[in-house]
Amino acid sequence: MVRQKNRYLLVQFEFEPDILQSCEDVMAITTSSSSGSKKRKLPSSADNSSLSSIETIKAIQQVNATDIYRSLQEAIMQNFGLVGTCTSVQVRLYDPKARLAIIKTTRDKYPQVRSCLTFLTEIKQGVDSLKVVASTIAVSGSARTARNAVWDEMKKRFFARDFSGGEQWTNMSRVAMEKELQELEECLDKIDSGC
Repeated sequence: MVRQKNRYLLVQFEFEPDILQSCEDVMAITTSSSSGSKKRKLPSSADNSSLSSIETIKAIQQVNATDIYRSLQEAIMQNFGLVGTCTSVQVRLYDPKARLAIIKTTRDKYPQVRSCLTFLTEIKQGVDSLKVVASTIAVSGSARTARNAVWDEMKKRFFARDFSGGEQWTNMSRVAMEKELQELEECLDKIDSGC
């Protein structure tokens, strides 16, 4: 009997408010460094009211693995048709706080899944749809190496915030982050047992 070989894709999801905020930060840095330039404001659909931006943030926090799976299946159907829908895809983990997902697929079909992740522009959540950019951070051959890749990414984010010149960790925020990392580690242990 031939063993089924899988690939695990570590995917980061960036939603529209995050992207607009980072663009505004870059624009603020470039306009403050150049003395004679005028400030430009980026157009945003969330600028209409603060209520809509709060609703968008709440909707982003409620995104789950099922929403990602359905949107990914729809992207596969649009790009590869009925042949593409035969691909075996599972969203093994989605962490809404870190906005990271582990997607499991077969070794033969992972290039198709990875390209569809590139074309994924929105995640449908019920009636609403949220604009998103999905980028593949790592591709692993086993659940253990995928778990290690997620753990390394989380440590990198933890230490980047710790040593950056911007916000410093308070004791309460450090304890909260360590608790979140511990919860994430428990979820990652379930990935190994579920495969």
